[in-house]
Amino acid sequence: MTGDEYWDLAYRNRDFEHWELNYPSPELAALVAARTLKKTAKILDVGCGGGLDAIFLAQCGFNVIGVDISSAALGIAEKRAQEAYVEVDWRLGNVLDLPVEDETIDLVTDRGLFHVIEDEDRPKYSSELHRVLKLHGRVLIRGASKESAQDRFNPVTEESIEKYFSSKFERGPILPFPLFSTVGVMDGRIVVLKKCGINKSRLFGKPR
Repeated sequence: MTGDEYWDLAYRNRDFEHWELNYPSPELAALVAARTLKKTAKILDVGCGGGLDAIFLAQCGFNVIGVDISSAALGIAEKRAQEAYVEVDWRLGNVLDLPVEDETIDLVTDRGLFHVIEDEDRPKYSSELHRVLKLHGRVLIRGASKESAQDRFNPVTEESIEKYFSSKFERGPILPFPLFSTVGVMDGRIVVLKKCGINKSRLFGKPR
């Protein structure tokens, strides 16, 4: 079963509901409430799933793109957007080859995507985020921690963030963070990355 078939099946069978929230992600609400984003900001929700976060951001007046590999997920997201009377630019695509133009995004929000990407694909994911972000654009990553990770997760750790993002991004601290869903809470990590103006691997002479 391919990746898109797996996720399509999950969304068709409503197996996605246990990882969703009944309200916007609290950290996104806090980000908006703190006025850290300009009203003209263009936001990309990668692995947007059923679209609740993307719809919330659109309700706040932002220009939002939601990308997911599952057409079934985007169908749910579009129906929800219509019910909320907002417009989101839903795009079917793989996050390893994002259907998004170069240097057009101010913020990428990743809730629970990085922790399902395998090690061999993580360099490409990092490169794609770097490609679509504007200079000094940011990435907000939330995912399972090493302590809570099960077999289906490739957790967010200090080592993984440093390995796959340090050459192209500045980063803040990696902090403990609860990942809420409708069925409970999972121990997670949160980190904010900022696109650098230069290639840090060249600056410090590190191998790519």
